[in-house]
Amino acid sequence: MRAFRPVWFELAPADLDFTRRAPFRIEVACRLEARPDRVFEIFARPEGMRDWIMGFVDCRWTSPEPHGVGSTREFELNAVTFREHFIGWQPGSRFCFAIDAMTLPLMRRMVEDIQLEPAGERATLLRWSVHYEPRLLVRAVHPIARRLIYEGYRASTERLARYILKNAASTT
Repeated sequence: MRAFRPVWFELAPADLDFTRRAPFRIEVACRLEARPDRVFEIFARPEGMRDWIMGFVDCRWTSPEPHGVGSTREFELNAVTFREHFIGWQPGSRFCFAIDAMTLPLMRRMVEDIQLEPAGERATLLRWSVHYEPRLLVRAVHPIARRLIYEGYRASTERLARYILKNAASTT
């Protein structure tokens, strides 16, 4: 439970087309030893996220099940919280959301796009991309901020690969 009420900074609307026209993009990719439907489930459920997402605090769905395009949630990290709505939801292949608001004035527009492709019988190629337009404040430090953002996603992806292996071992 928070002791204070956060201040929200609204972002400009974004849709799937923004993934093609965003001025900036960061992408990490890796092979995961789980089928695409299992990887999708890991992204869609908050349980376990603390074990693999860097700085994870909480994830709260703010719309009822079943989740899909149009669903909303709040996603809290150590330093910032996001209000998100889903613009792409294809179980086993795509998990994509736009950021509607955040508690730090960092971005003008932002979309995360998680794409999953089969990579053999029991593996997945994960492509996790962030498409964004920084606010003027961030542009001054963009080279540093971009590197920090990339490192956070890269580390989370590596931790996800370990999380999947650990959980596969504990269920066999």
